[in-house]
Amino acid sequence: MRKFSSYGPNDPALHYYVPRQELVNGAYQQLLGEHYITVWAPRQTGKTWIMREVFFKLQQDSPFDIVIMPLQYLSNVTDVNRVAQLIAQALMEKLGIENLSINTLEDFHLLFKREILRKPLILILDEFDGLPEPVIAGLVSFFLNIYHNRQNQLDKSSAEKDYLLHGMALIGVRAALGVENIKGSPFNVQRGVYIPNLTHDEVADLFNEYQQESGQTIEPEVVERIWYETK
Repeated sequence: MRKFSSYGPNDPALHYYVPRQELVNGAYQQLLGEHYITVWAPRQTGKTWIMREVFFKLQQDSPFDIVIMPLQYLSNVTDVNRVAQLIAQALMEKLGIENLSINTLEDFHLLFKREILRKPLILILDEFDGLPEPVIAGLVSFFLNIYHNRQNQLDKSSAEKDYLLHGMALIGVRAALGVENIKGSPFNVQRGVYIPNLTHDEVADLFNEYQQESGQTIEPEVVERIWYETK
């Protein structure tokens, strides 16, 4: 019998879950449409699982390379150049790119050039808001520059543009993932995707699945209380 779990990505074969297909489809459409988005929510609300579902959906029949990369291992690295170098190294390994040296944020852009990437890339960076704030600011400004460059080439297909970073998602727990500042977030050119807590109907559906599998009855007042405490 499946179990309830609130830690780590959900496995439908092992855990009770709510599909949240509307959220998956919304993020999928934005990334498909060349948007650079933020995905944010409190911890343990399923944002990583939702973006993994988006990742698998994009992979099904996609003309893109899709990479999802957790960044928590970089949370104590304060030098933005070193962070750019490490992200570049991981990306090159995943994409099979050789004979390219990225050492600073200044030359990080070379990795996303049409001459380097085989096809347009959709990049999903998880735990982005765990990076030091100066690193966040530097990376966001960097990606924003690529976004504007692509926006200035609307007469070209995604694969024909100078940079092939087709779409990207920055995942974290804070609104705008810590990049908000006195001038506003550089990523405010796009709509963020907020992952809310489960609705009343979703909580009820979750426990209905449990009751059907276990044969145990759960009183409606209990479900109501659980929803109230977690909403």
